[in-house]
Amino acid sequence: MTVSASHLVILPTYNTGPRLREVVAEVLRQWQPVMVVVDGSTDGSEHPVLALAKSEPQLNVLVLPRNVGKGAAALAAARAALERGFTHALVMDADGQHPTASIAEFMAASQCQPTALILGRPIFPPNIPAARLHGRKLSVGLVRLEVFGAGIADPLFGFRVYPLAPLLAVLGPRRGGRRYDFDTEVAVRLCWAGVPPLNIAAPVKYFSRAEGGVSHFHYVRDNVALVWMHTRLIAELLLWRWPAVRLQRRQWSLAGSVLALLLLATALAPAAEPAPLVSPAHRLAPGAPGWTDLITAFAHQGDTSADFVERRFFPFKKQPIELKGEVRVSAAHGLSLHYTAPEERTVILDAQGMLIRGAAGEKALPADLRARAANEALRHILRFDFAALEPEFEIYGQRAGPAWTLVLMARAETLRRGIGIITVAGEDTVVRRIELRHSARQYIEILNEPPRPPVAFTADEVRRYFR
Repeated sequence: MTVSASHLVILPTYNTGPRLREVVAEVLRQWQPVMVVVDGSTDGSEHPVLALAKSEPQLNVLVLPRNVGKGAAALAAARAALERGFTHALVMDADGQHPTASIAEFMAASQCQPTALILGRPIFPPNIPAARLHGRKLSVGLVRLEVFGAGIADPLFGFRVYPLAPLLAVLGPRRGGRRYDFDTEVAVRLCWAGVPPLNIAAPVKYFSRAEGGVSHFHYVRDNVALVWMHTRLIAELLLWRWPAVRLQRRQWSLAGSVLALLLLATALAPAAEPAPLVSPAHRLAPGAPGWTDLITAFAHQGDTSADFVERRFFPFKKQPIELKGEVRVSAAHGLSLHYTAPEERTVILDAQGMLIRGAAGEKALPADLRARAANEALRHILRFDFAALEPEFEIYGQRAGPAWTLVLMARAETLRRGIGIITVAGEDTVVRRIELRHSARQYIEILNEPPRPPVAFTADEVRRYFR
């Protein structure tokens, strides 16, 4: 169970029945705090939850006097959460269909990329009614039209982590999105507002009525509301929003850097198994006796540059994604990865953080503990600055003649889950291989060519490849 000061779980409920208390208790075992918003229930299902709240300080129950709809209830809880200092909320159904075991995974993704909308991509069970399964295809097609392409895998699946301030900004002042149209409308409007979507697979349960399943979807009323919502969104898009939406799509592509992709995609995988080198026999103590010659040599090394090939391995792809480019390391300006294929862009890592520079302009990634740690780890390891690495990483290493290998393990579990295990290998003062691994099948490998002769970067190179 994880307790967070920034992320909470919100469960809107309306006449959910006896299953409600069981679901709330299970969510509390996975994540705290939890806010249950009772949307004018009349079946008494809230009473066991109110009783539970007396013994659970991390459980808060917000009772609305009348039924206002799922969207309105979620927005009321979001306002209350924001007033209490929370920044993000995972909204999920209270009937047990959504996966409580996936809460930590979704929250970790949100903490890693706090500006993103973390969307669930449902994995349906065999007993899901065919009408429900195929009826979603129309909504998926319309939403792809409304956001100019893929991005929102399933607009109807309500298992999501929202950044609260943008959520209230895009939907709070409006009249729409208050009932079952909430999930779709808020996803589209957040994308229009520049909130990048991130889809993560999540299993879904389906309960029949005999099993206690409850559905308050009104076939005529709610389908009419969905049709009207799509009509409004498409009209708004065509009349004035389409230039801004097209620009936003281009900006999303800038997030494809090595570390952005690492922190978005691979932070979701199970933590990697420790490398064989991670053992007390190879632990490097502060000061790293036996490595001082390399530490000194790297400290006095001038500006260096080399070509590199980067391979990104994912469980869902048989072949890795391959990128090529030039790496530049400067003691004064930081680290620069200039990608030349498959598209041209520059990723700059320096004391100010990460900056992505592409054809559409520059974009600085938001401040985040894991992004900062990954940024500093790469910058410091390429300078062999063990003193700078020591506070946040355990360092393991071995040498065999001129060849050496180092392994970095984050001391904090949250950092270890976010950035995985970093392995660096080289010869003398040449770094030949960097690996950022999250699991046996999910990792990034960077292979460096022999460096060019050391020459100080020109003013033009500094301007183009650094900041």
